[in-house]
Amino acid sequence: MSKILSQDEIDALLNSSAVVDKSGSVRTAESALADTVIYNFRRPDRVSKDTIRSLHFLHDRFARNLATSLSAYLRTVTDLTIISVEQFSYSEFLMSLPDPTAFYALALQPYDNLGALEINPSVAFTIIDRMLGGNGQAPAPNRALTEIEQNVIDAVVKVILENLTEVWRPIVDLVFRIQGRETRPQMLQVASPNEGVVLLVFDIKVGETRGMLNLCVPASVIEMAGTGFSQGWRHTQRGPTALDRKRLFENLRRVPMATMASLESSIAGADLMALQPGDVLALGTQLKQPIELSVGGRHKFNGRLVLREDRAAAVVEEVVGWRHAPAHLLAEKEA
Repeated sequence: MSKILSQDEIDALLNSSAVVDKSGSVRTAESALADTVIYNFRRPDRVSKDTIRSLHFLHDRFARNLATSLSAYLRTVTDLTIISVEQFSYSEFLMSLPDPTAFYALALQPYDNLGALEINPSVAFTIIDRMLGGNGQAPAPNRALTEIEQNVIDAVVKVILENLTEVWRPIVDLVFRIQGRETRPQMLQVASPNEGVVLLVFDIKVGETRGMLNLCVPASVIEMAGTGFSQGWRHTQRGPTALDRKRLFENLRRVPMATMASLESSIAGADLMALQPGDVLALGTQLKQPIELSVGGRHKFNGRLVLREDRAAAVVEEVVGWRHAPAHLLAEKEA
């Protein structure tokens, strides 16, 4: 009968054994064990660290572009910052989400895989309040979004997906579309529980409200993109699109701007101190003499004083300070 080795004997055997590596050199088992890499078979890392780094740079640019688009769309200051890019299983991603929330399944055309987008309730309700005419400062109610509120959020999600499609275009011809939506993430089938995904977490601030925006992309889609991520992100320099410019100027049309006619003159200190009610102060400006008209504190027009319906007014006679405005705005001003 063979002798059963004790644990001490097994350890001594392992410590004294040698391993021959591919180069032919001899190393001890202890030295070989130090070079091993821990691998989790339940959650394998399918995306390389270089690709993760490229994804971070790519979506940092996406965050800056989206912040500009949302600021114009919501007419309030919006900040967006990428926090992390990590690999998880889809079940782990679901467990990290609040319930209820604003959850969307995303079609990734032309691939059959689905992605996911989640907007925290605090931010979602602030956006809804802003789009329905509020100031966005009301506290978020502790409930799920109604069907009408989801329709309002849909418009903002489409802006997000337009920017995603734009930033991914140099890497892969991928189009993001809304496939479905739910207030409870577990009720919307997006991927199998053990499927590997890449989770991109953003910090979003709308007005004074801060929350999280989570984007989930299947690891298989990133694998199919190949080496594009490590090369193409450097070339994704996005300028404002025609839609961005149109939306920006449409929103600027509704912004109230302070206008002021400037009449400058000088007066001696003694005369100023001697002024009484009923005295007439000569400004030194003739009625037909041009005056400066300022908009938002900047000289934009030249004009002259007139009387309209028993009120002092100014007629615009010359446009200045519009050199960088679009041609159609210049035409309207000149008309």
